[in-house]
Amino acid sequence: MKTLFAIVLTLGLLASAGFAQPTITGVQNAASNALPPLPNSGIALGSFFAIYGTGLGPSTAAEWNPYPLPQTLGNASISVTVGGTTVAAYPEYVSAGQINAVLPSNTLIGTGTITVTYNGTTSAAFPITVVATSFGTFSWNSAGTGPGIFTNAVTNVLASPFTTVKPGDYVTIWGTGLGAATGNEASGPPTQVNACATPTSCPVTVWVANQQAQVTYAGRSGYTAVDQIDFIVPNSAQGCYVQVAVETGSSSGSTVSNFTSISVDGTGPTCSDADGINYADMANLLASKGGNVNVGAISLLSNYLNLNIPLLGGELQWDNDTVSGEIATISGYQLDAFQGFTLSPSVNNCTVSPFLQYPPPTDPILGGLTYLDAGSSLSIAAPVNGTQPVPKNKNGKGYSGVVGGATIANLLGGSGINPFFLNATGWETTSWTYSINPGTYTITDGSGGSNVGSMSAAMTVPTSAQTFQWTNQSTVTAGAIPRNSPLTINWSGGDPNGYVDITAVSSTEQAAVLTPSATTPGILIECIAPVSAGSFTIPTYVLQSLPSTVGSQSTVPPGELLVGPASAACSSLGTSADCPTQLTAPSGLDALYIFYHLIQGSNVSWN
Repeated sequence: MKTLFAIVLTLGLLASAGFAQPTITGVQNAASNALPPLPNSGIALGSFFAIYGTGLGPSTAAEWNPYPLPQTLGNASISVTVGGTTVAAYPEYVSAGQINAVLPSNTLIGTGTITVTYNGTTSAAFPITVVATSFGTFSWNSAGTGPGIFTNAVTNVLASPFTTVKPGDYVTIWGTGLGAATGNEASGPPTQVNACATPTSCPVTVWVANQQAQVTYAGRSGYTAVDQIDFIVPNSAQGCYVQVAVETGSSSGSTVSNFTSISVDGTGPTCSDADGINYADMANLLASKGGNVNVGAISLLSNYLNLNIPLLGGELQWDNDTVSGEIATISGYQLDAFQGFTLSPSVNNCTVSPFLQYPPPTDPILGGLTYLDAGSSLSIAAPVNGTQPVPKNKNGKGYSGVVGGATIANLLGGSGINPFFLNATGWETTSWTYSINPGTYTITDGSGGSNVGSMSAAMTVPTSAQTFQWTNQSTVTAGAIPRNSPLTINWSGGDPNGYVDITAVSSTEQAAVLTPSATTPGILIECIAPVSAGSFTIPTYVLQSLPSTVGSQSTVPPGELLVGPASAACSSLGTSADCPTQLTAPSGLDALYIFYHLIQGSNVSWN
């Protein structure tokens, strides 16, 4: 486990030049990176935590050499004060922009402050909340999102879409934050005590694909502050992005970890998802293409909301129709680490993702892809609403654009265009009615670009998608929605071979501002279910991850709930019941995917 330990020490490192005056800008669990005031943002006793800022330490990083744990490293030290009592944290990695440290297990619980002293100069105090337990799972992208760090407990093989685990396998979750250590944590390796030796009194719950898994061990690993949780994969789990969360604490005050994914397949070694992605295809391409593949993933997204904004006159209709094209070279490691071509969980799963200011969340791995030139712009032709351009992003990384409706900034400024994926007749009048436009939508890139040739990719929205109805919408959204009980969504109609996207959003913005700041965190939940099910229940542990919106004075309502039809990812590598026609990948691409999610709803209050 030397490699794992090295990953832990340097998790999520930020490059930064040194400054004489230390400045703290953030304090977060080193695995989850949960931002205050999100429900799981407290720092647990005995856990690894990360301090971000400037001038925190030397420009050349210093790392610990156990044991005993140091109280000063690279001329930097850390003081945590809660309830008038100050303790010295144990730095284990120190650089100018980041410190990873262990919070002593004897720290008092409650709200307090933290300071960093470097070369004799002490930073201003920064707030910290110390809790008994708040688990975070390490992830491949070091941001606490996407695929998590899971190993087969028998073989020690790291789980990935190419090395899956099976239902019934014993799996180890690697993370930090289960709680205080046993014994003197500074003097040597931790004592391993199984908190779940008696299953009936186990204080740790592992949720896998919305099912409770059997936990066989929960406690310290062989390394200071690094926890391991061993569980058995439930029989119902299947998919490349099966969601895993850990709940700790008492039933009256539990905390839910960050959500990460694990790849599960009963036959293996690669995984496949019911909504169209088969990693056996990627494995074959990686083998034949020397470890890198050129892939295009095109998304057609419609988000329609009835917003109640009193400052702007009450009810507003907001449509946001977008097209995005991620067209890039992707490596085997990036396929292991990213959140999937559709950025959605496996079917019958819910994912919980943090965002800043406005959703949607971003996938950090996408920023490291080598993007391909498919021309200066893509375009999309609709069956009834004409053609719209999809320009190349200003940074040259992919293509995206609003093809109908407005951005939130346009909406607040009173501008925008007619819907593209929806009925446009009577838009912005009392006669307008919500309706999805069925038919074939075609993406083209003209004659292509320097890397990708001429492309024409068609996606058909079937007439049956137009019949989709969220049947208990008025009941669910009539009042504040509790986060301490399950939430059932019912529907009728829709493409019988398709899926349903259920999206819940909650921002932590409380102030009476028109626009949240760029650093205001929030949470987006996305659940995917088959249309044929007719209903889906969002479990309580998922809803608990949403911050409450009670008392918010934000001008733009901070809570939203949307539901609607979603397609499988149609592919150039095969067909399915939802995608009877195989796409043709243009020259320069090894694979091409296209899919849609068309959801609608309203602002809500999360209680």
